[in-house]
Amino acid sequence: MKKTIVVTGSSTGFGKLTVQTLAKDGHQVFATMRGVTGKNKKFADELTQWAKEKEVAVEVVELDVTSDESVSKAAAYINQKTGGVDVVVNNAGIYGGGLDESFSVQDYKNIFEVNVFGVLRVVRGFLPAMRKRNTGLFVQVSSVMGRIVMPFAGAYTSSKWAIEAVAETLRYELAPQGIDSVIVQPGAFPTEIFSKVYHGENESVTAEYTQTQPYLQGFYNAFTQMMSGDVPNQPQDVADAIKKLIDTPSGERPLRVTVDKMMPNTAVPINDTQSKVQEGFFGYMQLGNLLQTNSLVESN
Repeated sequence: MKKTIVVTGSSTGFGKLTVQTLAKDGHQVFATMRGVTGKNKKFADELTQWAKEKEVAVEVVELDVTSDESVSKAAAYINQKTGGVDVVVNNAGIYGGGLDESFSVQDYKNIFEVNVFGVLRVVRGFLPAMRKRNTGLFVQVSSVMGRIVMPFAGAYTSSKWAIEAVAETLRYELAPQGIDSVIVQPGAFPTEIFSKVYHGENESVTAEYTQTQPYLQGFYNAFTQMMSGDVPNQPQDVADAIKKLIDTPSGERPLRVTVDKMMPNTAVPINDTQSKVQEGFFGYMQLGNLLQTNSLVESN
């Protein structure tokens, strides 16, 4: 069945592949990104041209997740054109790497502005129309780092922990309204996000961490080696996982899907344990009815 779908952060990486995968599957896709006439014009034009050549329904729309005005304008345009979308894929995100002290409070705010508050803006832009129709799906692209803690990426990791909580909260609150909220947790993938790493404004402090330096260098060496050669994790895997979630009937979708062939035992055991704890807690709080069939089943 053809659906109307919004994908944020569609210029490259998971976002672009998701747009193409869903469009080829027959859906009407709104590929959103910032700077469609500026910094991302090249990517916007390429995606538009690709859609014409493939004869699929893709429309590139300006949407900057850090701007209330931009999100409101894009949501109003898309909602008016479609009468309300069926699916929103919150994919836009940035990665911050380095010692935590090198990140100022403002640096943290900048990362949260995209990875957390940007998601909240987009949800609020499209949720009212979904509620009126008592149907819809939010797909949040998170990370396995939303479940584990990795040094030298504190701002990014904490933003993903935060958005995991937001997406799971939406899961429980929106289920009675007929709306699903699901989380996709990619592992480490060779995408453009790592070529655009956000560094803290106090990066010079790194030189003072003489005892920690060997661990920092070892981490970067291991990651570089992990991302070179024949990498088992391919970005298309994430797009395929998102497609599978969209194809799954409402009420049968798992809360979390982990996509990580390289290190499959990172987030999955934590997800499984948290599910059991959550179920027990909901029992105490007389919220058990919010735990739909399969609502806490983790997929891999």
